[in-house]
Amino acid sequence: MTRIFEQFEAIFPDRVELSARTGWDLPVIGTIDVYGNSSAIYSFAPADAVIGEAHAFFDNVGVVPTGTYGLAERCPLLVLRSPRR
Repeated sequence: MTRIFEQFEAIFPDRVELSARTGWDLPVIGTIDVYGNSSAIYSFAPADAVIGEAHAFFDNVGVVPTGTYGLAERCPLLVLRSPRR
């Protein structure tokens, strides 16, 4: 997460300008600061792997899009129906 923070700082060095251009409040923009010295690493299983695991417990499993915003295809909603009994 530190690398993401560093990239954010490099791309948007002037947060006041970013706020003016986007309409985002400065405290909202400032939430990125928590990652400045973070040692956290995030990883996500491929959708097919999650679906495969979910089939052990649910008969009907799928993913649906969450929107049309940039990178929405990387954030699908996992839908689980009809739990197995």
